[in-house]
Amino acid sequence: MSDISFTDEEIISELLTGGKAFEDMSMYIFNAYKGFIYKVNEKLHLSTEDINDAYADSLVKCIHKIKDHTFRGESKLSSYFYSIFYHTAVDVSRKNTSNRNMDIVEIHEYDARERDLMELFEIKDRSNEVVKLMGAMGHPCKKILLDWAYYGYKMDEIANRANLKNAETARSMKYKCLKKLKQIIATKLGLNV
Repeated sequence: MSDISFTDEEIISELLTGGKAFEDMSMYIFNAYKGFIYKVNEKLHLSTEDINDAYADSLVKCIHKIKDHTFRGESKLSSYFYSIFYHTAVDVSRKNTSNRNMDIVEIHEYDARERDLMELFEIKDRSNEVVKLMGAMGHPCKKILLDWAYYGYKMDEIANRANLKNAETARSMKYKCLKKLKQIIATKLGLNV
């Protein structure tokens, strides 16, 4: 996909189409704009993990803005994304210097459907329903997902809080819990996630 390029109109059209087209275009954008990581980090000097988290979070924000038609095409999509990314990275930098309560979501390792699931945490009326449904999953899953998606703990911190062996174990459990939550949401709320 790296040899292929798309116009802003094609990108927007595919993202609004949904399904496989949405997933493919999400991955295209993810890879196409990766050069911004170095450019932004030259100015802010964040850790690799923090800049990657900010990048992934920015991608979700940008796609959400396209889907809700907030992006009106008054600038190039790449410029719009860069602005979102830069401001998100600045927020991460400020939070790193001011406190430990981070709310950056570690989502770069998931597919587009799972990133859509994380958008549910940003929508207040749905987040309460999601948290209630998480209760049906049992304590370990609920705690791990809330620590990760809502409170923004890093994997090593989640492992420590949940008495797990290491960050890799926490990451594996988080992935299993996410899959279980997707199934519960699809069944209970009738959402296609």
